[in-house]
Amino acid sequence: MRIGSISQGKNKCDGCGATIRYAERYLIVKEKGGVENENGVIRHYCVRCAAEKKYVQTRTEKGERIVTFFKEIEKPVITKSEEELSEEKEARERSLKKSVNAEDEGGRTGKNE
Repeated sequence: MRIGSISQGKNKCDGCGATIRYAERYLIVKEKGGVENENGVIRHYCVRCAAEKKYVQTRTEKGERIVTFFKEIEKPVITKSEEELSEEKEARERSLKKSVNAEDEGGRTGKNE
């Protein structure tokens, strides 16, 4: 179990012993024998110590380097193809245009004429 959190300035890193300053990120993980284990003891690690223990992954999203405590997914889950998503978007846009046109027509044939 890995939980990324933001410090309130009261946490100490179980790796280096430093106080994790206010608003800094840190990792909460259950470990047993120095290895991540669901039945282990809860440990708190600053980003540096978490990286040393290989709990930190980096990746690039939208041209920006992201640091995360979550495990990398080997194969991305794709539920719909780009074509299917595009078709759905077009259908929503057509539906929206129809409803806007219906409202416009209903307003013109009303009481003010």
